[in-house]
Amino acid sequence: MERTNGQKQPPLGKIARLYYEHGLTHQEIADLCGLSRIKVTRLLAEARRVGIVEITVHSDDHLFVGLESALADAYPLRQAWVGPAFEDGTRALNSLGAVAAECVATFLEDGTTVAVGLSGSVAAIPGHLRRPAARDLSFVPLTGSRGGVSRAGGSLELALAFAAAVDGHAYQLPAPLLARNPQAAQVWREDPAVQETLERAVSADVLIAGIGGTSVNAGLLVQSLSPAELDGIRERGAVGDLSGRFFDADGAAVPGEVDERLIGPSLRQLRAVPVRIGVARGASKRQALEVAMRQGLINVLVTDVTTAEELLASAGGSTP
Repeated sequence: MERTNGQKQPPLGKIARLYYEHGLTHQEIADLCGLSRIKVTRLLAEARRVGIVEITVHSDDHLFVGLESALADAYPLRQAWVGPAFEDGTRALNSLGAVAAECVATFLEDGTTVAVGLSGSVAAIPGHLRRPAARDLSFVPLTGSRGGVSRAGGSLELALAFAAAVDGHAYQLPAPLLARNPQAAQVWREDPAVQETLERAVSADVLIAGIGGTSVNAGLLVQSLSPAELDGIRERGAVGDLSGRFFDADGAAVPGEVDERLIGPSLRQLRAVPVRIGVARGASKRQALEVAMRQGLINVLVTDVTTAEELLASAGGSTP
């Protein structure tokens, strides 16, 4: 134990139990343990930070109801979910994941199949999911996997994480994200195991994916491309991607070698999934999000309040 003014500091768990289980005030704990009230406040905050204390709020109240309704009116959306905005990237991603987890939970019913796309934002969701009452849930990767060290935002890793969070089933797509060339990609697509998983993905009830931009670091896929490949995609009019499939300002697929090398459903097949949840935030994703919503690539949006206000302004609406 650390020492405070020459005295041993009580364990964090003891401080937390006195406050949360036994209802002592900060001052009562301070008097009991020989600490200052400010020190007790700091220790309680530390107990939450390291996971000794976990707080669950039992409420379905939305944080920005007016803004969500305005977005759903301004764009052809089934729903919009909006969370707070933070300048700190870690806090922003954590908050986005928490809001997205609430959104995803509303679509989980017995036997639901969820197709999961490549996305760093989507990777923040499983840690916030509560185990639902729904049973026999399945999670299917929308793309193959990138080589090298396993990454949390990969489709397979995400399918496994979602399945673990809700006691569901995860399927594998035994193929690379991008094949070496279009010919190799075709060989992969003809593999029976790959075909089976892709068929399961395109027949899913729900799709969850990030929306990538075309600037550097505006998505996991663009980080896998060479500068020449990225320049070529931009020249052909790409403004963003949905689970690796680049689209232009009209929401149409952007043809080219990158599209031919990707192992995953086509943009047309992605559109056929009934519930299509797009999770993204930030200025680098705004144009892609606007197009994805206007053109029906996604019909459910999860974002932060700053991005939501910018999207609403772009649609000619006013913040409620």
